[in-house]
Amino acid sequence: MRTSRLFGYQQLHEGAVLITRQCRTVNVVRGQEQVSELLSALKSEDAQVVLSRYANGARRPPHRPGE
Repeated sequence: MRTSRLFGYQQLHEGAVLITRQCRTVNVVRGQEQVSELLSALKSEDAQVVLSRYANGARRPPHRPGE
């Protein structure tokens, strides 16, 4: 069975990342720190889960050792 990809992304020339759901824009991530956080999460986790989280605006807080 083939799984469908609901979410996609495109890095824009000004450094922002456009997040789409079924070819419709749902969010734009701006700022060097936020963009680099998103791109590193895409490399280490399931892309559809990460994009879903960012599309809904609910990012996980950064991991803080010792807490």
